[in-house]
Amino acid sequence: MRLKIKTLTPIHIGTGRELKSLDFINNYRIDFDKLFNLISEENQDDFFNYIDKVAPNELTIKNLQKKFNLPTKKIISECAFYRFPNFFYGPIHEAIKDSHNKLYIPGSSIKGSLRTALIYKVLKSSYRKFLHEYLDKLINDANKIKGKNRKIKELLKNADNKLEEKVFICGVEKEKNGNIKINYNDQKYDLMKIVRINDSSSVSTYEEGEISELQVYALKKLQAHKPFKTYTESIKKNVELEFDISVDVDFLYKAKKELKNQNSEFGNKYFIGIEEKLKNLFDIDILEDENISEDKIINTIIKSWNDFGQVVSELEKKWVDSIKYKNNDINPLLKLYDIKNKFKIGFGSGFSGMTILPLLLMDESLRLKVEKFYKAVGIGFHRSTKTPLNIDNYPFTRKYLNNHINNVGFGWINIKFLNSERNNLSNIENKNKIGSKNNTNNENELDLSKLSKLGRITKLKK
Repeated sequence: MRLKIKTLTPIHIGTGRELKSLDFINNYRIDFDKLFNLISEENQDDFFNYIDKVAPNELTIKNLQKKFNLPTKKIISECAFYRFPNFFYGPIHEAIKDSHNKLYIPGSSIKGSLRTALIYKVLKSSYRKFLHEYLDKLINDANKIKGKNRKIKELLKNADNKLEEKVFICGVEKEKNGNIKINYNDQKYDLMKIVRINDSSSVSTYEEGEISELQVYALKKLQAHKPFKTYTESIKKNVELEFDISVDVDFLYKAKKELKNQNSEFGNKYFIGIEEKLKNLFDIDILEDENISEDKIINTIIKSWNDFGQVVSELEKKWVDSIKYKNNDINPLLKLYDIKNKFKIGFGSGFSGMTILPLLLMDESLRLKVEKFYKAVGIGFHRSTKTPLNIDNYPFTRKYLNNHINNVGFGWINIKFLNSERNNLSNIENKNKIGSKNNTNNENELDLSKLSKLGRITKLKK
């Protein structure tokens, strides 16, 4: 199914690389391999002698241009990758692009945001007791290893594993030393594998891209933090992209059939707990629902995105009143937070947009427990002022787009159906009724050997 993304604010999905003035001339990104080849064609010896002697911070395009008398037009025509329409004044976070240097949103980023939204949804509605008990365990484990940085890093690295297992991964019986144990950490039984999300369409870097200037603000009470600026290659606001999302309904109908087979090991020895997890994740009663449609599941997915986006929006709306140095008008931010059906993705999502912190702050008992855990592992500790964490002030900083007049949001998108998809939903439902009585093809029979291979999953990026 084809869905549409609309960027409500600029969006940055980064490569992890920081670009400097060395990489640009007149807002054109330069391919240095091509530039070096261009120079060395006629000045090879002089070029390598210069490279050996020059300081790294002086190795800029302008210095190379001056040293070897290269016309700007020649450099741009032979060495340019792409161009942004606006100027910038500092190092830039590079955005991910396709092979034609066009901007896009990776399917992994879209799916990563969905995993966070679904974890929030399921834990909020079904597993509050588990969450309380798990936080108690984390606090206990953290207190045992205080001061041991390597062990603390390992604990933090694996802290989400149990949440992922509880929400997404079905159990499988495994034998070890003659004992049978149910294992919930085998990724082959991750139910998010039935949801496939492709990369979005790409857009012109020059026409739909920009260099975004972000102002990073801190809360009033935290004098250790001062506002500073950072720059990103971004997709502009009000840009529309499309992407494909599909659900393996074929697997669901096969699973339904096998669950009703009293002689089957499915649901008993592997894919244990699949009924409960599907109901929690996608509102599917796999045994009772006559029609399991892709459309219904995708509607549930979009609602989960928007519900999580709403709670993040409400948190940010509260925090924005405490922004330090309110020199600029924040009314555009407040208007953004009033928009329904949106969520955050990519750079600038912040701790609250990439974790279940919004859920932990809703419950007083959970709030106190997460504060104890964060303190035990050093999250939020101000090393410069020795100030301990206050969970009511965490996270301490926010990134907002600075257009030199107003502070504007960053990282917000809206997802909706294409009109053409809505018009064809009846056709889609008919195609998805694979397990109906009228369909008796052998290809629809459950192949147990393939149930552990539900298809390619797009790698999660948090």
